[in-house]
Amino acid sequence: MLSSKLKQSSEPAASRMAAQCHPLVRLGPLVAILLLSLLAVVVFCFSVLAATPDCWRQPAAPRALEFKGSGSSGPLQRFLHHDELDGAGRLALFPPDSALALASLTAWPLAESTGLAAPFFISPEPLDSDYDGFIDQLISTDLRGRVWLTNIAATGFGTTLLLADLSHTDWRYIASVGVTDVSLPLPLRPAGFNGRYRLLLLIARHIVTGEDALVAMRIPGFSAEPELVNFDALLDRTVITATELASGISHEQWLDIVDNAGWLVRLAGQVTQPPKVVAGVIYSAVATSDFNAEECADQSAEHSLMAMHLHSAGLVYNQRRFRLLNGEGQLTLQQQADGSAALVLDNTDEQQVVLTDLKMISPSCADCTELLQLDQFPRWLKLATYRKETGAH
Repeated sequence: MLSSKLKQSSEPAASRMAAQCHPLVRLGPLVAILLLSLLAVVVFCFSVLAATPDCWRQPAAPRALEFKGSGSSGPLQRFLHHDELDGAGRLALFPPDSALALASLTAWPLAESTGLAAPFFISPEPLDSDYDGFIDQLISTDLRGRVWLTNIAATGFGTTLLLADLSHTDWRYIASVGVTDVSLPLPLRPAGFNGRYRLLLLIARHIVTGEDALVAMRIPGFSAEPELVNFDALLDRTVITATELASGISHEQWLDIVDNAGWLVRLAGQVTQPPKVVAGVIYSAVATSDFNAEECADQSAEHSLMAMHLHSAGLVYNQRRFRLLNGEGQLTLQQQADGSAALVLDNTDEQQVVLTDLKMISPSCADCTELLQLDQFPRWLKLATYRKETGAH
């Protein structure tokens, strides 16, 4: 009789369990499809990283950095190295007299958790945030386009914040042009806009065509909860409209540019040497032929020079692109007899004068320029850094 009651009581429970499980059973195939899709995306991402051509990566040479010492010990030198551990990006800090790392950084904050970085094709950019002459921060960008700001001292790595996730299925981040201090003139600062910031310039490469893009991103200050910048926050400035060609950048267009976190310009070619920033103008030597996603362009390709405004990627001259005879040699500045500057392609056999009467950006308007006079530069010259201020009146 007891077994009969147990049987009767268990039947409704079994029925309820079956009813509850029935929707899960129906969702089972859908869950499996989602899991398989996520797995396929992960496998695809890692296969793309693994298939990256060797010529996309520059040698990872250790970088000597100078840090603040303790007391009267004076500056301390350390060597920063970026490499990979099991395919994940890693930073390591070494003393000058030992091959044993003082500290390493392998766990990185992500959008929703902590995890591994993709390989670092780009050398970290050291920063002196308080301008005392010592390095205290690093900007690190991995192959996928995640950008981190890390506090650093002679003893090791401190707090790390994720500033941006510029990940995109078509682009990989392979080189840095550097970090530039920017101070916008007061007439160009919209209300409430902080006109002093740092601008990070990166080279991204398209995984299908092999084409490069120049990416500029404003670096916000170190805060507990920085607003995460993503790829969609970059304004595409690849095409200069007919209106801009005829009349320049309008006030509304300028507000749109500074309202975004940065900009992107596709170069229709591959960068062949590190771009130069001269008086607010970015000059990039670009190979426009004989390249693809598997092979990098060489000196026999067709080459051109691209010039664009640092703040807006707009026009500085009447055109963005100028023809180069070849890709041999380095772009260098040359002072003319009248004090003006020229840009030349210099190699062991010959010189090609690419541009004369170089221009510099002007504070008068968003795209105003004036003649660059090299005898006026550098306009700011660091004479000394006073790390202790005592007895001042």
